[in-house]
Amino acid sequence: MAHVTMYCTDNCPFCINAEKLLLSKGVEIEKIDTDKEPEKFAQIIAQIGRDSVPQIFIDGKHIGGFDDLSELDMDDELEPMLGLL
Repeated sequence: MAHVTMYCTDNCPFCINAEKLLLSKGVEIEKIDTDKEPEKFAQIIAQIGRDSVPQIFIDGKHIGGFDDLSELDMDDELEPMLGLL
């Protein structure tokens, strides 16, 4: 199964929806709270050029935010990326 990292905050509805989608697939998520670890988020911002949350990585590959994750799911591309097929 793929390693999933999500940069998020506790009160972000898009983060909550992304987590729900990933958990529905049976995936464990390494969550990094950007409010508690701003230095890690600053490194990611410099790397990807996006400063919104969530920012999701699957096996180190930047996927994007919830809309990007949801689109991958609708296109039946998410499960193969997660190693579920």
